[in-house]
Amino acid sequence: MTANLRAESWVSIGSSYTSPVENRIRAQVSVDNYYVVVGFEVNNPKAFVNGMQDLAIDYGNAFIYLVKNMEIAGAVSFGPNGAGKIGWFNKGRTMTSKKDGQQNGRPATADYPVREPVKAFRIPVSKQQALRLLKEIKDLRKEIDEGDVEYSALMNDTCAETVKEVLDDADIETPSASGWIKHSKVLSFRFVYAANPYKWHKQFKERYVETSYTPEELGEWIPAVGGEDPIFGSPSFAKADPIFGVKL
Repeated sequence: MTANLRAESWVSIGSSYTSPVENRIRAQVSVDNYYVVVGFEVNNPKAFVNGMQDLAIDYGNAFIYLVKNMEIAGAVSFGPNGAGKIGWFNKGRTMTSKKDGQQNGRPATADYPVREPVKAFRIPVSKQQALRLLKEIKDLRKEIDEGDVEYSALMNDTCAETVKEVLDDADIETPSASGWIKHSKVLSFRFVYAANPYKWHKQFKERYVETSYTPEELGEWIPAVGGEDPIFGSPSFAKADPIFGVKL
């Protein structure tokens, strides 16, 4: 009697209304992993002194890419793509004006190549944030391709401001990025308080753990959609960094 009761109890454990225990198969649940990489080319200390960036020394660069399960799903590296209507700093003359870069923006690209060592940070995001960010990235790239968005330091249409705005629109919180900039070789260029990569990098470093990245053969590269994350793509790296580099 006791043996029969034990047998019946064992059989009933985990049973469902629709199938006996012996026919049940344990379901495997796959959870997607999303994060955003914010990378900086800010390699000249002389370009950022007392909280002010000098464009005459270095413009710097900031770029972002979204990663899903170690694969790049979307990317923006915003930068200039040729001379503007009036031009840019120290790039010759037109028929009427010196090219000073202040009157007009330059054509832009969403695939500005990365040419220098990178200081990178990784931010975990939810699926909802990732989908929103991907949409924002696609919309921005379309606007750039159609010429609706230009690159202009004076108007604050720069790498840092543009990718910061994309993250904001996707409800992904990051530091403010705003600070003073100048151009010491152009006297008419007044100080401007605007988003800039050197200030943004300083703020990121105060909040997140920085990872340095230099390709073995330093050359031009662009975060490629469909490719593996070149900076944080190693599974061993992800395992060793479960909180994605957030400072506690």
